[in-house]
Formats: sequence, structure tokens, C-alpha cells
Amino acid sequence: MRHLYQRMNKICFKFTLVIFIFFSYSIYAQKVAKTIKTINQSGAVADSTNITNQKIKDAATELYKAALENPSPNNINTLTDLLNRGADIHATSKQGWSLLHEAAFQGDTLLIKICLEKNLPINAVITTSSSKTTPLYWAVHNKHIDAEKLLLANGATFGVPDGYATQEYDSGNKYTGNFLNGEKSGQGIFYYADSSRYEGGWEKSEKSGDGSFYWKNGDSYTGNIAHNMLAGNGTFYFASGNRYEGEWKDSYEDGHGHFFWLNGDEYEGQFEKGEKSGEGIFNWATCDRYVGHYEHNKQSGKGSFYFENGDIYEGDWKDDMENGTGTFHWTTGHTYTGQFVNNELTGQGTCYWSNGEKYEGHYSKNIRAGQGKYYWANQDKYFGNFENNMRSGKGTYYYSDGDAYEGEWKNDQKNGEGTFYWKGGDKYEGHFENNTKNGYGIYSITSKKAKRSVSYCPKCKIYKGYWEDGVKSGTGNCFNKKGKLIYTGQFAKDKPKNAYPGLH
Repeated sequence: MRHLYQRMNKICFKFTLVIFIFFSYSIYAQKVAKTIKTINQSGAVADSTNITNQKIKDAATELYKAALENPSPNNINTLTDLLNRGADIHATSKQGWSLLHEAAFQGDTLLIKICLEKNLPINAVITTSSSKTTPLYWAVHNKHIDAEKLLLANGATFGVPDGYATQEYDSGNKYTGNFLNGEKSGQGIFYYADSSRYEGGWEKSEKSGDGSFYWKNGDSYTGNIAHNMLAGNGTFYFASGNRYEGEWKDSYEDGHGHFFWLNGDEYEGQFEKGEKSGEGIFNWATCDRYVGHYEHNKQSGKGSFYFENGDIYEGDWKDDMENGTGTFHWTTGHTYTGQFVNNELTGQGTCYWSNGEKYEGHYSKNIRAGQGKYYWANQDKYFGNFENNMRSGKGTYYYSDGDAYEGEWKNDQKNGEGTFYWKGGDKYEGHFENNTKNGYGIYSITSKKAKRSVSYCPKCKIYKGYWEDGVKSGTGNCFNKKGKLIYTGQFAKDKPKNAYPGLH
């Protein structure tokens, strides 16, 4: 009977233990209280049934492990009571949660010291399906500053975190978010010591996926990240109020993008390494507009500029200026096609005026200079040299009525030596001043239309002498058509002063 009684007691004790462990996860506090009572009763039975103290300790240890499964503010008293009843202080829960984890979780510095005195592993790792954490992690996580300092002073580390955790660095940076096998992975927030931060995706401890940066200076970015760099599509907000929306590569604006300036300017087009490069459109707040190619942030290559006042330039660009060959259309109706240097007409070109005039020739800094041809609407034309937009130097002027002048010019007038040809065949070779015959010159008469010369000097076909304001004045000689000298003397206002043969 006594043997049977002992076996029944053993069976009852084990049954009670199994029941407790089974229900401990859902109604933990109530079961622990009941189980402690069971141990008390079992202890009393042991006095009369020879159940050893070791088995009581084993039972307490099992209950102690079960109690570690669910950390709570009431755990410390329960665990302490079980330790007093013989539970093994080095025992852990199924996942590895130890009394030191519990003490750090609760911030109980006295219990931490006891655990350290009992040589509990300070960096023991608790492993679950979502995390790997040490006691230090829980002290930091629950903001138990004193517990954190005590653990750190005794060599505590964060271990290899998994799941959601916080990691702080000597630099003052801090990360709060998900880990996988000790690396930042998933969603998390990285706080920089200078108050900047990153919120978003991580992969193998690199910022990757969708995320947002917030910098200390007020700049921010929201978009795609790859290998810690801005990459893909995203929007960058500058503290100045400017904004960029578009593609990124290696943290540079790269690809197609749209840049907005606070003053109302806009650019949409291609970027390369942070610079406007390739085809693009720039719209100024002033209503000016450029459509064309860019290199290194500057208008370079082929492009068209539409000015606010209606003027248009189409052609080559370099360093933000008209350089090369192009066409400029003025709202006044005239057009220039030719060479440009630094926004100025320089080189060979052709200009058309709305009144029908045209110039073909050389320009220098927007001014006609050098050899050129000018055509008037009345069919007059000039071929020769220009200075400061005017006929100067050697040149020939062809009148629409058939007359012509070939010789020297200054300030758009005949000045210097030249020859004037009349349509009828008359010719003057000599000196001009401000478009009139002045100085020495030779006048040859082949037509009957030179009435004044004929009337004043009969039979005079060649006059060699001086002129003033377009008429004979001073010493002169008259020759007939055979070249015979028929008069020599002084002239005044186109008339001979002395007696002229045949005149009385």
C-alpha cells in the first residue's frame, strides 16, 4: 500500500506540473500562484513520502523557465520566489531568455548585479522568429538608463540583432528599425548625430528601396534609394525653395528630370551627373524660352531661343551664348543668317530688312565691318568695304538708273579718289569730298546731256582742272574731242573767267 501511495503521489505531481506549463502562456499570473501553492503542498507531502528535495528544485526550475516565457512587471517577485524554492538561476526560456534579460527588461539594477555575481552570461542572446537580442538591447529599448550604464560597464553588447531593434554608435548616430542576421534590413530610421535622418528601406545594412532623407540644412529627398545612393525616381526639395523631380543615379540628377526654381524658372529635360546635359527646355519666369541641347549645365549645341519680346534665335550655342551659325529673327521683321560669336553677329552673314534691303558680308560685334554687298529696295547696290556699319574704304556703288561710282568712301559718302560713270557715257575721275567733286579731277563728255559744260565751254569734251562743291572752280584746261587744248585759265562757278574761244 505504501509503495502504491508513493507512485500515486509522483503521478499527481507530474500531472500538476504539465497542467501548469500548458496554461502558463494565457493565464500566466493565475497559474503561477496556483503552482506555487502546489509546490508548498508537494513539499509537505515530501516530508511524509520521502520525495527528494532535488525533485522539488527540478519542478521549481521548470516553473521558472515557464515564467521567463512572458516578461511582465510582476515577473520579478514570482521568479525570486521560485529561486528561493531551488530553481536554477542559469535556466532560460525555450528561446534563451534569462533572468538577466528579465532584469534588464525591467530596469532592476539590483537584480542585474545579482545575475552578474552569479556569472549569468552578460551577452546571452534571446532568439525568436523575429529577433536576436541581448540584455543590453532591452535596457536601451525600454530606456532604463541606469541599467544600460551598468551593463555597458560590465562589457555588454547588442549582439546580433534580428527583427525590430535599436542600435547606437560611438559617432552619435542611431538606427531604429528592422534587422536580419545582424544587418539592417526592411524598414528603419537612421538618426545622424547632426540631426539629419533617413527613413525608409534597407537591405544588407545599405539604404535601399523607397525612402526619405531629411538633412540638417533643410534639404529633403523622397524616392528610390540603391546602395546608399539616390537612384531611380525621386523628388529633392531644397531648403532654398527649389525642387527637382526625376531620375537619379549615384545621388546625382541623372536621366530625365524637371527642375523648378523658386523664382518661377523651370527646366525639363536630360541630366547627367547633376548637370543639365542633352536635350531640354528651359522656361524663364520672364517668359524667355530655350529649346535645345545642353552640355555641363549650359546651352551648347543646336537650340532655339524665344525671347519675351518676340525675337527668335535658331542655331548653334556654346556656353549659354549664340556661337556658330544661326538665324536671328527680329520682331521688326528683319532677319540675319550667318555666324555668331558670344551673342553677337561676327563673321560672314546675310541680313534682310523688312523694307526689302539686304546685306551680305562681314560683321564684327553686330556691326557691318569689312567686305560686303548692300542691296537697296530701289535696286541700288554697293560692293565694297564697310566700317562701323557705313561704306568706308574702297567700294563700288551701282545706281538703279545705270550710273556708277568706283572709288574711296568714308562715313557712307564719296570721299577721296574715285571715278563716277554716267549712264550716257560721261565720266569723272578725281577727288571727291562728301559726295561732291572737290579738288582736282578730269571730266570726260561723250553725251549731249552735259548742257552746262557745252553752254559754258563750247566744243569742250575734256576738262582737266579743279572743282569746288561739284562745279569747275580754279585753274582748268579744256580740250576738244580730238584732244586739242582750246582753253586754259580760271573758272568760277563752272564758268571760265577769261575769254573763251567762240564766246564774247
